[in-house]
Amino acid sequence: MTAAKKAQSTSYKLEAAARRSKRAAMHRALEREVQPTEGKIRVTLSGAPISRDMQESLFSHSAINIPEFGLARKKLNQ
Repeated sequence: MTAAKKAQSTSYKLEAAARRSKRAAMHRALEREVQPTEGKIRVTLSGAPISRDMQESLFSHSAINIPEFGLARKKLNQ
């Protein structure tokens, strides 16, 4: 790589990094958005299950429904 191309590449990388940092600084977290801390997502679990209505409102119809787990859950509740 020639010196001119290295200089172009370096300036491009610096400009791209500056642009990324500006965009990150403008980002506003949503009200209930989970933000990573030190590269890890920390969530406090209440231990309470989500009701079917709440599950449908959160995950829509795209939630994965595995019949074997549904049958096992029904057997446990009996």
